[in-house]
Amino acid sequence: MDERYRAILTRADEHFRTVATEQPEALACRRGCTMCCHGLFEIGSADVTLVAEGLARMPAAVRREVEARAAAIFEATEHPYLRDCSAEEKDDVFERSAEIPCPALDAAGGCLIYESRPIVCRTFGLPIRNGSVFIGEECELNFNGATLENREKAAWDLQWEDELGPEDEFTIPEAILLAARLRG
Repeated sequence: MDERYRAILTRADEHFRTVATEQPEALACRRGCTMCCHGLFEIGSADVTLVAEGLARMPAAVRREVEARAAAIFEATEHPYLRDCSAEEKDDVFERSAEIPCPALDAAGGCLIYESRPIVCRTFGLPIRNGSVFIGEECELNFNGATLENREKAAWDLQWEDELGPEDEFTIPEAILLAARLRG
């Protein structure tokens, strides 16, 4: 994986830790809170490699369970290749999958690929911005009663992620299945 992307992941983790330290009352995020771990969403192609690394570190039996859950999600949602979909088709599959837990989520609400989770998983729950434009859209459990100033200070800048093109659009179940195919 490109070291520039690893640096972005490190920056994302540091940003989240800073927000958690400076505004602990604003974040409900904790192990077992899995609202952000349900439904399909886009991840980038660099995250596919990251997910594959996380899977490679799992015991084989756990990895097979995660792969089986990913395959079941892929089938149940009639998962299209996002790279070939219109915006409406993507929205439809994301809506159909809104209640489906991530295949890497364990029964206790922990992430089995936590150290190798995609960037969106590292920053989910925080307000977002694109450069100087504040968007908001934080998790409904977070920043309740927070000032706009504190929300803006906590915002993660999506500028880099928004530069991804259609060729970079995957989901976590798709990344898991791609990694499994590559392993044979």
